[in-house]
Amino acid sequence: MESSWLANTLILVLLVTAEPAVLHFSVIVSSSGDFNSSGSVPAIDLALEMLRKQSVFPEGYSFAYTMQDSGCDQVESLNAFLSEVLYSNVTKVGLIGSGCSVATEPVGFINNNWNIPLISPEPLEPQPSNTRSNLFQLFPSGDNFVPAFMTLITQFGWKRVFVITQDENLFISVSRSLNQGLLQSSIVWMENRISRTANLSSIQNLFGIDDFRIFYLNMYSNLARNVLCEASKRGLTYPRYAWITNGDYIDGWWKGSGTGGGCPDDAVANVLDRALAIQLHPEAPLNHTTDVGLTTEQLFSEYKAALSQYRYTYVSALTYDAVWTLALALNTSMHLIMTGNESGCESESGSLEAWENFTYSNSKMGCILKKTLQQIKFYGVSGPVEFNPDGTRVYNMVTIVQYKKGPTGVSAENIGCIAGGNLSYSIGQNILTVYPIIVPPDGTTINITNGFNIWITAVYYLWSSIGVLVSVAFGIFNFVFRARKVIRLTSPNLNYYLIAGVLITFLATYARLYPDITEHYVTIRCSLQGWLNSIGYSLAFGTILAKMFRVYYIFNNPSPTKKTLSDIHLMLMVLGVVGICLILLIIGEAVPAFRPAVSLLPDDETSSDTNEYGVKQTYYVWQCYDSSSSLSYSSVILIYVYLALLQAVALILAIKTRKVKIRTLNDSKYVAALIYISSITLAVLALLTFALGSNLNLTAAVYNGGILFATTAFLLLLFVPKMYWLYKDPKGENIFNQNYTTTTNNIYTKSGISTIEELQSEVKCLQSKLKELECGGTHGTLISNAGTNGVELVHYSVTGGNGFGNSNGPSCNNESKIDIVSSSSSECHHAQTCGNPDTDAQTGSNE
Repeated sequence: MESSWLANTLILVLLVTAEPAVLHFSVIVSSSGDFNSSGSVPAIDLALEMLRKQSVFPEGYSFAYTMQDSGCDQVESLNAFLSEVLYSNVTKVGLIGSGCSVATEPVGFINNNWNIPLISPEPLEPQPSNTRSNLFQLFPSGDNFVPAFMTLITQFGWKRVFVITQDENLFISVSRSLNQGLLQSSIVWMENRISRTANLSSIQNLFGIDDFRIFYLNMYSNLARNVLCEASKRGLTYPRYAWITNGDYIDGWWKGSGTGGGCPDDAVANVLDRALAIQLHPEAPLNHTTDVGLTTEQLFSEYKAALSQYRYTYVSALTYDAVWTLALALNTSMHLIMTGNESGCESESGSLEAWENFTYSNSKMGCILKKTLQQIKFYGVSGPVEFNPDGTRVYNMVTIVQYKKGPTGVSAENIGCIAGGNLSYSIGQNILTVYPIIVPPDGTTINITNGFNIWITAVYYLWSSIGVLVSVAFGIFNFVFRARKVIRLTSPNLNYYLIAGVLITFLATYARLYPDITEHYVTIRCSLQGWLNSIGYSLAFGTILAKMFRVYYIFNNPSPTKKTLSDIHLMLMVLGVVGICLILLIIGEAVPAFRPAVSLLPDDETSSDTNEYGVKQTYYVWQCYDSSSSLSYSSVILIYVYLALLQAVALILAIKTRKVKIRTLNDSKYVAALIYISSITLAVLALLTFALGSNLNLTAAVYNGGILFATTAFLLLLFVPKMYWLYKDPKGENIFNQNYTTTTNNIYTKSGISTIEELQSEVKCLQSKLKELECGGTHGTLISNAGTNGVELVHYSVTGGNGFGNSNGPSCNNESKIDIVSSSSSECHHAQTCGNPDTDAQTGSNE
């Protein structure tokens, strides 16, 4: 312990009493090649001057540098470094450089062998931290680029990108990282690589591939200009195309002839107009106070004034901070050495020495300086300076710059920055200032979903609205005149069911032709129209079916003992028809495999074309069923089968009762017509559902037209005749009148079909016989069977007697039976008072 204390004390004394010393560091720039960083030299001089003014080092110490040129070449860079550490009489305490990525990479692999740090202000290819253990990168890591690039293209909705990469490690590394990011985001991309010496034909072959519209130039500026030159010849300019470049090119990089280009600057500027640049290198706000003696604005002012034989470079601010980084780390390490603090470096070889006595073999001194750099933290002209454990800078903000062509040339404007996956626009900037005409298309075919033609929607909405009003009017008519015999004989209670079904079907038109074309609303529309169509149709048609069944029941095998059908029975029948329909609908929704699912199909009514920006447009329409799954049709097929069965039953009943001619009793003629109309309509709609799914407007016109036609027919054929009959016969006195009732005068009897004339003749015969019996003749009976809605079946049974007593009169059998229809027994006015039978017989004969 005592020896250690004495050694530390001796070092402290030596540091204080030693002669003034100069600490040297090496600077390697590239004054030729793809990237010229020699313009950073004035920034180095400004940094040294400010270090002296700020008295960063203890009194007696000064800072100086020697400079080498790497030519942005790996071999030349290695030679420059080795000449500094092997063939120079001056020991270097650090290294700043080496001019560009290509030149810095090999030096970064070996500099730690001499125990000196390499501080790089240039962009570098990301590498595992164990391969470059003593390299500190002031230029933010290239790992920040891919997230920023992804954020940028996502912000503008681009899904296809063409990447043109210079065939060098720095850019190849970027393309590899891009490949992973783009694939994970499902973005289509293509890459072509060209060498730095690419000829004109190689550049020409870059374009016209799969109609890409978004180009990223992953290369140095001189090659980028040549690519833009060729693009100008092809007219690849805004607003049809967009270009993205690196934001780390020098001012005016796009000027000059380049290699093999031969384009005027104005032609290149036309392509560059509205191009975006991703700038990784950081810059502090112009007037922000820093820890390095100058604000960013002051630095650039003095730096540009100092430029004479050098060309401006964007890494000047980074180079200025690099000098300060090395100086502050050396100053901190001096205090550690003076106090004997070698924490973390105890196992390293060498001893604590004054820095002017440093040797390349002293690993302990190199370890202390490295530890100090890892903990450095200050605010420079490029923003906050701090390093991650792997030597990369703690900085994830990326600046987005846009080039804009104006009267005086091309200018670069800061439009915002990307941090944390979000693009924040600068004050006064937004998407409309960035792309005022349109965001350039990425070449993806534009899929346009077509909706219903406005005229089809308008016509059918108007039709449905009128139908709703007429339905309500007929409902009021049915209610007001429900007690009239003409209306009462047609079951007015059932008419309410029919009107309800018709109203639902009319209202379903608003769901079927709802104009929203988003998938969410189309799904709702398809489900809603299926339910409304099925319920409305089954309710209306179920009423028609019940009416027809009533007629069939009355006139098929009439019998005195047959039970009557009340309105309650018929209503239950209608509800049963609707209930089965509801069960089928619920099954279709409950079973996932049967549940209808919407799908997009190419619109057969609209051909593909290109828009004003040359992008292909393809048109689609929504279909209410999943075209890829046959099970998706199951529920609708089930409904159509059920409705077809109802139609079949109705057709059979219509045929069975086709010769019943008492109109006000059963509406049979009109009901039969409705059955035929609805059967044809249902067949057409079923075919259209599966045959014309991608002909949206044709399907809409025929489908909705068919439904509305059938629905309107239901209303008009069932209510207009009633209104007419009510007008002609308000009290229902002529319901069973021969002329009013029929034109063919046929009616069913036990023995078959007879004309009314024949029946009337026989009735008169029987009436005469009854008269005879009442005056003392044979016994006879009258039996009435209650019918439906006030209709009676009157059965006369007459036994005995041999005739009317007149050979010229009509003869009668000993026993005769006949069923006739009457609205009530009181309306039979054929009874005659007892009189002369011969006279009565003669009267019957004459009639």
